[in-house]
Amino acid sequence: MNKIINIILLLIAISTSAQYAPPVGSEGTTAISKDSSIIKAWASEYQNYIIGTDVDTTWQHPEKALGVAEGVSGEIVSLGRGGELTLTFNKDIINGEGPDFATFENGFSDTFLELAWVEVSQDGVNFVRFPNYSLTESAVNGFGNVDATKIMGYCSKYRQGYGTPFDLDDVGLDYAKYVKIIDIIGDGTATDSDGNIIYDPYPTSGSAGVDIDAVAVINQRETDGINGISNNTNISIFPNPAVNSVHLVVNNNQLNKFVKIIAVDGKVVKRFVVNNLHSVLNIEDLKKGMYFLSVDNLSIKLIKK
Repeated sequence: MNKIINIILLLIAISTSAQYAPPVGSEGTTAISKDSSIIKAWASEYQNYIIGTDVDTTWQHPEKALGVAEGVSGEIVSLGRGGELTLTFNKDIINGEGPDFATFENGFSDTFLELAWVEVSQDGVNFVRFPNYSLTESAVNGFGNVDATKIMGYCSKYRQGYGTPFDLDDVGLDYAKYVKIIDIIGDGTATDSDGNIIYDPYPTSGSAGVDIDAVAVINQRETDGINGISNNTNISIFPNPAVNSVHLVVNNNQLNKFVKIIAVDGKVVKRFVVNNLHSVLNIEDLKKGMYFLSVDNLSIKLIKK
């Protein structure tokens, strides 16, 4: 009987001391530098920015998650406590050799790690979550530390400038069009794939929750989308940048589409209803700058010159 108890205790000890990949610079790390030659592209558009609690407006700019990783603390979008953001790409992420994409957060050290789940989808409706594991044994205060060797499968395993890799093999998909990042509230209410409690710095404020710098594509479909715009739609716009007007082309028969032009602060500045395959939208009255043209819940970057 004592022998059985000892074996059980040994198995428990082994499971709780299991180690995952270590921080940047350590042997066996899986961190991917923002300057790595294996990166082929970056997220190009965003959807469904759902702002969580305890995040100042300064950090509520989801366009900061688009394009290349900056690797600095300020050039990010904060999801807030429990918030989420979905990113899309000009070309599909495909399941290739090794990791297929990587997420970049703005952790200022190897141990201040604010965690988030990562999910992927092919249609933007049905998402599958990557397996994730947390062996952090006790609560972490707002300025506390998380050991990278005790976590796996979260958006922010590594410090700023270094990405966490994800392999579509782990979720059984051969390609993905959408990457969704969901902040984890680390107060002990969330659990991992094995039912273990997930702890991360809590509570934080101002820019609470995970802070997204970028998402990089490593394995990418070769064919372009329509006119270089996201290949998960039958919609394209040109010219871009535009001066007085922009052409919207709908390459299917589903008409009566509602179109919004949204400023970077999230305010809708113009609305249209189009019922032609090819429509011309007047943007003469817009100020110069960056906007997002939203059609069927997809946001496409638009530059007004």
